[in-house]
Amino acid sequence: MNQETRVGLFVLLGLVVSGLGVMKLSDFSFQSRYTLTFVFDDVGNLREKSLVRMSGVEIGRVHSIDLSGGRARVRARIDGKVPVYENARVRVKLTGLIGNQFLDLTPGTAEARRLADGDTLEGRPTRNLNELMEKLGDLIEGKGGEPGLGDDLRATMKHLRSITGSLDQALGRKESQLTEIVDNLHQFSVDLKGVTADLREITSNRKGDVDASLAKLRSILDRVDDVVARIQKGEGSLGKLLSDKEMGEEVKNTVSNLKETSQSAKEVLARFTKMRSYWEFELRPVPDAGTVRGDAGIRLQPREGKYYYLGVNNAGDRKDEFKDERDYERKNTITALLGKEFGPVTLEAGAIRSKAGLGLRYNPFRGLAGEESPNRWARGVELNAQAFDFGRDERIGRAGRERRFRDPHYNVGLRYKVTRWMDLGAAVEDLAELQQVNLSTHLIFEDKDLAYLFGFVSFAR
Repeated sequence: MNQETRVGLFVLLGLVVSGLGVMKLSDFSFQSRYTLTFVFDDVGNLREKSLVRMSGVEIGRVHSIDLSGGRARVRARIDGKVPVYENARVRVKLTGLIGNQFLDLTPGTAEARRLADGDTLEGRPTRNLNELMEKLGDLIEGKGGEPGLGDDLRATMKHLRSITGSLDQALGRKESQLTEIVDNLHQFSVDLKGVTADLREITSNRKGDVDASLAKLRSILDRVDDVVARIQKGEGSLGKLLSDKEMGEEVKNTVSNLKETSQSAKEVLARFTKMRSYWEFELRPVPDAGTVRGDAGIRLQPREGKYYYLGVNNAGDRKDEFKDERDYERKNTITALLGKEFGPVTLEAGAIRSKAGLGLRYNPFRGLAGEESPNRWARGVELNAQAFDFGRDERIGRAGRERRFRDPHYNVGLRYKVTRWMDLGAAVEDLAELQQVNLSTHLIFEDKDLAYLFGFVSFAR
């Protein structure tokens, strides 16, 4: 190849590269395209050669932008393979909070006329960042003499300080009553300790008999398994009887029943060891009513994720019922619930304060923070709600200050497990009527002897 040929090829290659560059910079394409005009009141910082997208896919570019009659006219070249219909919508959007602007186009539906080259489509207004910041400023500072969000927040904080001050005063006035309740609770725990000691003595005296019975039952089951194995092998007289088809069928049915019986016995023994029981006590100061309520109950858990609860609410002497002006909760009502866990959610159903009702408990962080996680403290957060007494229509309260209640009883609250035996919380009770704020201290004690006794009773039956 001589020198002239090399120079000619180099010049030809340069012309091809320059041509490709010019085509790229001028947005030249061999694809079929058609032009649409979009009319806007304001296009913001939209520029020529900005992208036109449909469902996030580039289908064209802005060709030119000019003014006509005080409005912006944006001409864009659209890929000829992409149909745009008369009921399409177009607006200016940002790729990010402060990113480049582009035209976002929805195609419309095929029932409308398809737009052709040179057609015009009305654009949709777009709020820019400055307008949003102005709206936010008006919301916080207020406008037209109306109070803003900042004023509302200051008023809320002032009201909260007033509530906490009133709460301090209320607790101070009821200090003697609180002391009396704590003393009563202490005496109740002493009596309960005596009862559990008696139960422990009873169960310890019978524990040897139960262990002996379990050992004998295991021995019997082992012998049954051995006999069944020998029969299946054809050993002994029973094995020979299997040659008789009718007798063999009868023997097989008997063996099957024995296997089912042994499996049921094993399941009973497993459930006997899984039974757990807990004593639960709760103090509920009610500042608005100027009183403190006490609850007590027992929770039986036959297996993980399921439990039964039986307890008494607002325990006390009925002559003190409705003693305070804002106290509308009856004394010595019964709560009996069946609870079932579904992951972080626990559903309850049964009787709540002697009325049919439902309950819900939600632990939002149970599956998000492990035992070794630095955020494991969040596992103790629980949201709860109750709904009961759906047909309520009654007049109750202190004599001469009765009040009529017609709506169902709804409670919502928040609890935090400080330790495995104590929870602290707050709740708003009777949302539809009173909206009373309750504080709570919830104590939980596991009683293994009582669980053993309940397991023994279920096994004996």
